[in-house]
Amino acid sequence: MIFFIYLIDLPYSVGGYTRQNEDGTYTILLNSRLSIAEQRKSYIHELSHIEGNDFDVEMQADLLERMRHESGY
Repeated sequence: MIFFIYLIDLPYSVGGYTRQNEDGTYTILLNSRLSIAEQRKSYIHELSHIEGNDFDVEMQADLLERMRHESGY
């Protein structure tokens, strides 16, 4: 599994975002405005989306996020 990580300015309410690229790799965007501890937490959360194959699931994003947060990621 190959992924690229970038720190960018995002709204404070957004810890991070992941997208699957056309070549099967992933891009993880983390909020540069957050503390290192918060960035790490967001990174682990975004990895849970990759490991959970969430990009292959036909589900509304808000429902998927709620499920991930309820499971502790």
